[in-house]
Amino acid sequence: MLNLNNVPADDSQNREFTLIPNGTVCRAVIVVKQGDTEVPEFGSGPWFKKSMSSAAKWMELEFTIIGGEHDRRKFWDRIFVDGDKMGQSGIPQAKEIGLRTLKSIVESARNIDPADMSPEAQQNRNISGVFDLNTMEICAKIGIKKGTNGYSDSNRLIAALTPNSREFIPSGQAPIMQTPAAAQSMQQVAPTTPPQASGGVPSWANR
Repeated sequence: MLNLNNVPADDSQNREFTLIPNGTVCRAVIVVKQGDTEVPEFGSGPWFKKSMSSAAKWMELEFTIIGGEHDRRKFWDRIFVDGDKMGQSGIPQAKEIGLRTLKSIVESARNIDPADMSPEAQQNRNISGVFDLNTMEICAKIGIKKGTNGYSDSNRLIAALTPNSREFIPSGQAPIMQTPAAAQSMQQVAPTTPPQASGGVPSWANR
């Protein structure tokens, strides 16, 4: 018999969880979360989820902050790679945005200037599939996503910053940089709540 009567109380339940301030810039490591759908163009394996009501498909990423005041805090975001709404390039708008995000993640992790078109830089932008993002360390700019349908606000990835950005933090450099407004806000270190699985699909991924 497993007796659960004397399990120590969780002190964190008595603390107020706070969001990471909007505009925080930090180094963060990526974990690719497994899905249930394979999109062969983006590599083998079920790394994507799909909508039951539209063509939307997305992958979910977990980010863990390295160093500074928010060390070991986590936040989550999605990268969409398909949808119903078409972009000007003739491919789904969701895919256009997703490809740009993947490109900036790789450039951030591999210290590639977006303007660098040298053979070496072009080769370094290649990945065998989205699973290659696993354990990549990027310079992340964090935002806040407004909660909907009763869900609380949550942190999200605004952008993976690249070396051409004045806010870019190279690997190993500390402390975490923040926007002036965020730097004035002293926040208690506590886990951020992950996004709910039933979260909505952005309008650009639908009709």
